[in-house]
Amino acid sequence: MCEASLHVLGQKFKRRFMTLREALGLGKGEMVSLIGAGGKTTTLFRLAHELWQEGGRVLVTTTTKIFKPTKPHVHKLYLAQDLEALLEELAQIKEAGIVALGYGLDDAGKLVGLPLDWFPALKKSGGMDWILIEADGAASRPFKVPLDHEPVVPEECPLTVWVMGMKVLNRPLTPDWVHRAERAAALLGVELGTPVNSGHIIQLVTHPLGCLKGIPPKGRRVALINQADSVEEVKNAIALGRELVRHGLDRVVIASYLDSDPVKEVISSPL
Repeated sequence: MCEASLHVLGQKFKRRFMTLREALGLGKGEMVSLIGAGGKTTTLFRLAHELWQEGGRVLVTTTTKIFKPTKPHVHKLYLAQDLEALLEELAQIKEAGIVALGYGLDDAGKLVGLPLDWFPALKKSGGMDWILIEADGAASRPFKVPLDHEPVVPEECPLTVWVMGMKVLNRPLTPDWVHRAERAAALLGVELGTPVNSGHIIQLVTHPLGCLKGIPPKGRRVALINQADSVEEVKNAIALGRELVRHGLDRVVIASYLDSDPVKEVISSPL
């Protein structure tokens, strides 16, 4: 079994394989929303499978749109327009498994997100051990700045995970690398095509209209820096993660899904 290195408050210690749930600080039975870019969907299903393997009944859904989940990522898919009927159906599920849920399918076959006012009832009466929500779209880019109506995070959600991909570092600020690149350039006050550096990322994370906009004020905020696939990228991600914690993030997880042991570092804020 691979060892993972946990980085907390400037100190490192070795430990055995760390699950993604442990790294994110996801509590028993909590709801979590994923926003940002550069690995949200991969994180969603990786986390869902971990929780299922622990014996959990896991609900995977969206408040926007995602590609229709299929096996082996999920075990069942429900499309529902009636909340009460849905709650009755979910209550019949007794065995561990991953259940995908949407309001319907659009013309492109994508899963359409649930109404926000369904989530309190799903949490209270849906019978699921965990609810995982993809609450943002990013067109497969490694970085994103949201528009006014994005992201769509339920107010009751206690944990929001903002995802970014390290591949954006030193790449040009263009639509090829940054979803909503024009918006990002405007918030930064730079020209399109400017190389993206760590300072730009910090600016976009801390800007009131930037990457963390729309997160419930009482919820925990965790960053997941994905695509740290080399020693140099891990090193750069650690430096960026330390700055993110200094600017108010509760925790930063550094990961590479190219590795069977994806969690490389965890940086936590002081208690």
